[in-house]
Amino acid sequence: MKESLCGRSELPPIELAGNSRILVGACDGILEYEPETVKLRAGKRLVRINGRCLDLCNLSESTVVIRGTVISVEFEG
Repeated sequence: MKESLCGRSELPPIELAGNSRILVGACDGILEYEPETVKLRAGKRLVRINGRCLDLCNLSESTVVIRGTVISVEFEG
């Protein structure tokens, strides 16, 4: 497993398109899905996307695409 400079494992791959679209790779599951919060499991990390009118518009085996107004992205783990 790769380690970052601060000794923690790498973050999951994330692509932002402005504040209206976010793609999260290495997604293992959706833990919470509300119009203002989406919480995902990505390996040992949890990713929380906060915003307005969030909508899961594309799901694949390991990738989630969310549209809406993205206000913040938080990581746990």
